[in-house]
Amino acid sequence: MRLPLPSPSLRSQLLLIAVGGFVVGHMLNMILASGLRHMHGGNHLLTPVSVLIFVALLAAVAWLSARVTRPLQRLTESADKFSGMEPLQPLEPEGPPDMRRAIEAFNGLSRRISDLLDEKDQMLGALGHDLRTPLASMKIRAASMRPVDERAALFSTVDGMERMIEDILTLARTGRSAEPLARVDVRALVSGVVDEFRAQGAAVEQEPGEAIVWPLRPELLGRALGNLIDNAVRYAGGARLGVAVEGKTLLIRVKDDGPGLPADQLEHVLRPFARLDQSRNRGTGGAGLGLAIAVSIARLHGGTVELENRAEGGLSATLRLTEGLPG
Repeated sequence: MRLPLPSPSLRSQLLLIAVGGFVVGHMLNMILASGLRHMHGGNHLLTPVSVLIFVALLAAVAWLSARVTRPLQRLTESADKFSGMEPLQPLEPEGPPDMRRAIEAFNGLSRRISDLLDEKDQMLGALGHDLRTPLASMKIRAASMRPVDERAALFSTVDGMERMIEDILTLARTGRSAEPLARVDVRALVSGVVDEFRAQGAAVEQEPGEAIVWPLRPELLGRALGNLIDNAVRYAGGARLGVAVEGKTLLIRVKDDGPGLPADQLEHVLRPFARLDQSRNRGTGGAGLGLAIAVSIARLHGGTVELENRAEGGLSATLRLTEGLPG
């Protein structure tokens, strides 16, 4: 069994080259000194030659390292910052020819990705408009339908389609939201969402605690929380919310006392259109986009959504948001 070995960094490789060159140079120096001893007698260690070889190699490695690693570091930082919300500023090509070509290729790639995302947003806007128009026409036509129970069923179907379209558009546009960051009292934000559910008769509670101010996109985060709470109310009959801070991470937990989920489904249900109930009836769970939207909003905040079965029973959904936000 072969154990995977860590790949050395570029600087380490260059340093190894310098050390290897010094060793080879020193061996040649010793061979030359040995030959001179046999020819002329005495000691000719030529130590200054070894030192000069080492210094020259070290200087060459330092120059080459700076020439290669500085643009490589800028390229890596630029790639890490790319969130898709805004186009990247082109990097100035520098360094060796291969590095310049890599930077130019990266600039072209980021430009093409931004163009594709802009095209996607325009297409979604047109698609949403084109779909809503015939649905509105269907509602007008259905208003005069008889009997009444068939008319109500058609209205319910149209409403479900409208909500599904809205969910799909929200999921697709979340990563390019124009909502700015704001420092928000998280407990007050959670309290507002909880009050909306309680006004509808849902059994939703919030655990007490001190105020926590955090940089967020409040409208989007409220949507994510609403989806998590709605999921708990739908399948478990209620929810309890808690807010805490661990280091530089904000934790918002939505806990319920329901049946929980099979362990092999905890990650599956976070994917778009994934549902344990395979039907598409809005009354039994909708299109399976609520958790996926929450995941996308959490990712926009540099965070995640984690599901786990509680030891005492029920499910815990945790919004885990880091303090250093992307984009």
